[in-house]
Amino acid sequence: MKKFQLGSWLSLFFLVLPFTACDDEPLEGEFPQEETVIAEEGQFVATIGGQAWTASMASAFFNDDNTLVITGELDATGQSISLTVEDGGVNTFDLSAGVGTVNTAVYIDADQTNPFISAAALGGFGLLTITEVDIDEMTISGTFSFEGVRIALDADGNPVTDGDGNPVIENVSISNGAFNSIPYTEGVSGGGGGGGTTDDFFAKVDGEDFTPETVNTERNLISDVPMINIIALNSSGEKIRIDIPESLGVGTFAMEQLSDGTKLIAQYNPGLGTEDLSSDPGTIEILEFNTLTGRIVANFEFTATDPLGIDNTVVEITQGNFEVLYEPGESNPNNSMSASIDGASWTANFADAFEFDFSGTETVTARGYNSDTGESIEVTFPKSLEPGSYDFVSTAVPGESIARFYTEPGGTEFTSTDGSIIVIANELETGGTIEAAFLFLAEDLSGEDTTTFNITNGQFLMELP
Repeated sequence: MKKFQLGSWLSLFFLVLPFTACDDEPLEGEFPQEETVIAEEGQFVATIGGQAWTASMASAFFNDDNTLVITGELDATGQSISLTVEDGGVNTFDLSAGVGTVNTAVYIDADQTNPFISAAALGGFGLLTITEVDIDEMTISGTFSFEGVRIALDADGNPVTDGDGNPVIENVSISNGAFNSIPYTEGVSGGGGGGGTTDDFFAKVDGEDFTPETVNTERNLISDVPMINIIALNSSGEKIRIDIPESLGVGTFAMEQLSDGTKLIAQYNPGLGTEDLSSDPGTIEILEFNTLTGRIVANFEFTATDPLGIDNTVVEITQGNFEVLYEPGESNPNNSMSASIDGASWTANFADAFEFDFSGTETVTARGYNSDTGESIEVTFPKSLEPGSYDFVSTAVPGESIARFYTEPGGTEFTSTDGSIIVIANELETGGTIEAAFLFLAEDLSGEDTTTFNITNGQFLMELP
């Protein structure tokens, strides 16, 4: 099993010490006056520690949120340089990495587990200038330089300390960086769900299979109450509709017969121009209700009758089940989560946190979800964690911390088999926020999927609802 070196998470701890950058502030660091560097077309070059270096492969990628990642790699040595900035385009960017920005420069040398990062808290800094984005040829050009820093490690992967017990910091200067007309690609929206998608839905109507042609799942506000409306329609015009309050959560619940639009209710219509028949009685067993990813998995059954008593028709809806996705509502703007997944920048566009009782321990889960990629990260920890570093476990235990990664809503659960959460500040007990960093190795503990994911440079800022 691959293991993180201790220095990796220590580097992360120092990297995410409080740091704020905004467009109106001056760029930090003593940027060297460099000679003009001209890279040939398609090249990615730099001077690393005084030695000229040319990548064997170079590429760039714009995420759907316009985060730009530029990478140069040298196959022969395994060395790579990766530059990440928000709102990529022709401009000059501060690469000083810290909390509140995804802007980062990373250099990986022969030690793949302990990269040099432009961490502002340790004296790292950098500049990236994009000089051209050719949208016709889909190429990008620019220059860069940065100071990368990391904690020195001994042969066993433990931090090297000085006479005062402080970690020894190593640094490397990356200068004369340039890339000329290297190809870029753009992200394509996918996953995540939303209204109008066709999801999994099945039931029996008086013993006959009801297999819909379309399933439309939408989130609507009814009298300021967020409701999830699921409408399944088959080729004969038969319709099953289920209205679920978004606050319902996981569990088994009784359905109502009448609703003002804000109640849990199910309806059936035979498609003959008649009135809807509603649940009396009816139950729904919600197995999963993730308001962050917009995913609901449930079983249901109900007896459909005329709520006004005019029509004596009785229809039995049995063996109902569904797995649907909807476009979630906006999350708390104060919440944020970002990370690198196998070296690629990842930022949640929906983020939240919730607390629950875990065998007598007040516990919190911080979640981040990117609706464009479908990927999500969950970090679960005791609510009372004080600032410091805590190892992740691979099995949920009261009082311990655990992390999970999903490539898609409801997909395989990849669990932390190594890694740590580093709490920078925690004021959850007094109604405030928690700021933390994390990294972990994620694996499928069932063994069905042998893929592993390296989640690094993780950080989140959360407050409870």
